[in-house]
Amino acid sequence: MDARLRDLYTAERSAVLGLQAGIYGVDVSLTVRGRDPDSAEAVMRRMERAVRDRIGDYLYGAGDQTMEGVVALKLKAKGLTVAVAESCTGGLISQRLTSVPGSSVYFDRAVVPYSDRAKVDLLKVSEALIRTKGAVSGEVAQAMAEGVRERSGADLGLAVTGIAGPTGGTKEKPVGLVYLALADKKTAVVRSQLFSGDRDGIRGRASQAALDLLRRYLSGKETG
Repeated sequence: MDARLRDLYTAERSAVLGLQAGIYGVDVSLTVRGRDPDSAEAVMRRMERAVRDRIGDYLYGAGDQTMEGVVALKLKAKGLTVAVAESCTGGLISQRLTSVPGSSVYFDRAVVPYSDRAKVDLLKVSEALIRTKGAVSGEVAQAMAEGVRERSGADLGLAVTGIAGPTGGTKEKPVGLVYLALADKKTAVVRSQLFSGDRDGIRGRASQAALDLLRRYLSGKETG
């Protein structure tokens, strides 16, 4: 994000652009100082447009908006429901989605199939698939998303599986590796990401990435 905005730091003498990184993303602040309100407002508008252009699709909200709040609005607007299957995040995605008032309109259910056996029993993920690809894989993430959607009857199935650490990683699948999947009735989208940080940080970033995948899908920016 810093690289995207670097040249804007000195674009306007009266403007101060700040970045604050956190588990759930980067907060961008913009302050404009000046004696003439009209001139200050003009600078603010120019800078805001420039910032929005540089951030692009990564921008999900402004002010006190949260990722889960934005996703909730989009789900409600489209009249869609979602069911969640989360392994390494242990229910964090579901907690965030249901923290929004009125979540019963769009949130169907959540499953936390932490063990391989739970993935098989609750979501009908193939034992052979887990054995050959591993529980932390794009194929299993997709099977989880499709399984929770089919068994719940929700419009969308969202799933995450990964290695939150601090142990359990390998050279091929290090700590921080996470697979995300989103399935509708026709297609599935699978993405992988490698996060840094401690266990809580990885889990938090994984939940944010999963919700962002859902946001992009609902915005028509992520398709199978």
